[in-house]
Amino acid sequence: MLLGYGLSKKLLTEASFWQGISKLSYWVLFPVLIVHTLANATIDAALLLPLCTIFIGALILILIYCVVVARLLGQDGPSTSSIVQGGVRHNGFIGLAVLFDMFGLPGQELGALMIAVLVPPTNVLSVLSVSLLVSKKQHQSLTALILKELLRNPMLISVAIGLLLNILAISIPAILDQSMALMSRAALPLLLLSIGASLKIRALKGNWLPLIASLSTKLLVFPALLLGGALWFNLAPLVTVGLVIFGALPTAVSAYPFIQQMGGNAKLMADIITLQTLASLVGLTFWTSLAIHITGLTL
Repeated sequence: MLLGYGLSKKLLTEASFWQGISKLSYWVLFPVLIVHTLANATIDAALLLPLCTIFIGALILILIYCVVVARLLGQDGPSTSSIVQGGVRHNGFIGLAVLFDMFGLPGQELGALMIAVLVPPTNVLSVLSVSLLVSKKQHQSLTALILKELLRNPMLISVAIGLLLNILAISIPAILDQSMALMSRAALPLLLLSIGASLKIRALKGNWLPLIASLSTKLLVFPALLLGGALWFNLAPLVTVGLVIFGALPTAVSAYPFIQQMGGNAKLMADIITLQTLASLVGLTFWTSLAIHITGLTL
């Protein structure tokens, strides 16, 4: 990510270049990675219920936390909606990269499964919260907006295809499988570079109270909730560490165009994305180390 930021400032300075890389990664390479991983993964069905329970419970609690804190700070509806998006959305690309780097293929499979569980409730809560907090009139009904966000999400579509191939035990033809494997290896590096290039560090200024409030969701509250849920369900060490990693992830870059479209505070959203992404370098290290220490997981 730091390399991507540096390249965007000194060598590859054309915004159109990074927009193309981001679109290629988001709409093609990462979906291919998800489909390829889930289609070939060994999925533990017993994990689905605790993962769903932990994620949905934590998302609801973090949404309530964001609204209460934002109101205590005197934030209006559009600003509150941006703080909420900073709490409920997660950059699964970074989570998958960390899990794959630490644990190899088992980590990548676990990360893909967590994305599969996390994406639907995240999108539903995102649309619901912004629609209720922002007074902008929408041309579509709330149900239509939720369905639109779900159906246009390439991660959700790729998750559905990958799980369907897995459940039906459909093997991907060898030539196609090799091509998908090659594209998958390009997905994470390009995504991380484009995330770094999207950071607006110099633009960070203004009211720091809502920024600190949003930062607390990913540095403190959400990873603590997921760690507590994992220990409550007595999940395996690898799953516990994976949950904590996903809890400490910064908000998704896609939150910016979503907030812009829905009438939220786009400037605050951009600042939250940048600050959380930078802080995640520290937060991910701390929470991952803590989870490994608590669970006794050996790398």
